[in-house]
Amino acid sequence: MSPRTRLRPTLVASAATVVLLALGFTGTAQATAPATAPSSAGRVGDDPDQPDNPLYDAPEGLQATSGREAVSLSWGTLSAATGYEVYRAEAEGTEPDEVGPYALLATVSTGAYVDSDADPDVAYAYKVRALDDAGHVSPYTEPVRGTRDTVAPFAPRDLKLAREDERGVTLTWRSGDSDAVKYVVYRSESLNSHRTKVGSTTSLTFRDTKGDAGLTYVYEVRGVDAAGNESEPSNYVTGTKTVTSATAPKAPFLNTPQLTGKRLTLRWSQSPYVPVSSYTVYRSRTSPVDITDPANRVATVTRTEYTATVGEDAGERDYYYAVVATSQHSVSSPASASSKPTYTAPRPPGATQVYDIVPGAGSVRLDWYAVPYGDESPVTGYRVYRSTSPHVTKENAEFSHDTKDTRYVDRGLTGGTKYYYAIATLGEDGFESALSPEVSATPTA
Repeated sequence: MSPRTRLRPTLVASAATVVLLALGFTGTAQATAPATAPSSAGRVGDDPDQPDNPLYDAPEGLQATSGREAVSLSWGTLSAATGYEVYRAEAEGTEPDEVGPYALLATVSTGAYVDSDADPDVAYAYKVRALDDAGHVSPYTEPVRGTRDTVAPFAPRDLKLAREDERGVTLTWRSGDSDAVKYVVYRSESLNSHRTKVGSTTSLTFRDTKGDAGLTYVYEVRGVDAAGNESEPSNYVTGTKTVTSATAPKAPFLNTPQLTGKRLTLRWSQSPYVPVSSYTVYRSRTSPVDITDPANRVATVTRTEYTATVGEDAGERDYYYAVVATSQHSVSSPASASSKPTYTAPRPPGATQVYDIVPGAGSVRLDWYAVPYGDESPVTGYRVYRSTSPHVTKENAEFSHDTKDTRYVDRGLTGGTKYYYAIATLGEDGFESALSPEVSATPTA
């Protein structure tokens, strides 16, 4: 017998009159006329046992999933059905007589419905039946319970630091007698800084293996229930992944390299929790830079910057650079991100200013301010211009002298003659700054 087949009673009538004998008070048999036999044609309406009803089974597998924003219903569909009626009732308790009257909630064409209009934190009972275009209806499903749950679970309790080692930080806690189905672990670098989610677990223990070795983190745990509500935080604890001689430094963070004319400048930052003894700079024309190829090694430095004068050709602008840190125990970090320099045409260095001029016997001494070393055009020295006429320029100067110092004594001068001076700053790329403000002095005889 097919599982969808239901046995039905059969009405039998003969051509002769059916005589029902009933014993009356007189003790004699009495004849009663037969009742009219029901029609064999199918009836429509609310009776699922109507003859010829193709929807003689209720939809199967009705499930209700409680969520924070809605209750989601799903069920198996029937091939003969064209729609499904969803009914809802308030469910104050667990017994059938504790369920309020059902009301039609919606009619849908699929095997799913999302009840987003449910009142928060009110328990509901749901049932579903199928219908077709001819007006047939199926039996109701068995009711299921669901709640739009907005109540967070209790916070976990007694968070403790269970272990600190080179593999990470291990935490344990108690559930707090809540309905949490999982726990989310957060950490931060200080009590007042932003907390970051580092993982989740369904157990009461967690090991954080991803933190920076040597850096002390603040940890807290929150419970999450089946609806996605998250509890208040547990108490906090601090923990540190241990630094050992085998601990590798974190990869350096390379800022965008700068190429100004021929001057290459690389700067990076480094996590301080694993001591670093040196940095190795690599470069190649492809990204990421292959640090396993010795031909790509450029230099090893102890500071967090590297500068160099590179070639004149434009091909120098096509290299990618990467940096690797090495610990005091010769353990190397992963490579930094590979980055290509940003090119800027060179510019003249800044101008200086004479702050002291002292005449002497047949001489004049000048002192001026040093121009800061800049990326735009590193200073290589100064050029002193002299003239016996005011308004000295680079073109009308009668004498010039280059020096790397910020002091110059001009000797062999004629006593009683007034001399005019201005100074230019010289840059590495051959550029020369504007002249300093003019000064003058008259040497003695």
